[in-house]
Amino acid sequence: MKVTVKLFSYLINQAGFSQKEIELPAPVTIQELLEIIQIKPSLAKIILRNGQPARPDDLVEDGDRLVISPIFSGG
Repeated sequence: MKVTVKLFSYLINQAGFSQKEIELPAPVTIQELLEIIQIKPSLAKIILRNGQPARPDDLVEDGDRLVISPIFSGG
């Protein structure tokens, strides 16, 4: 199963990539995927799966595109 993960901000430095296709051996939750790519779940505040909001306990499916970002603020 392959998924594409795109990261923003300091999550890029934490995981070591900004966008990557990841091969997963079995169905996993988004929470488990965060652990695989070494992102602390407390830092990933905005998670989109195929352009829609996702929760950490949602299952990742083959071909999914995940966008993971911390909260941004400022003006």
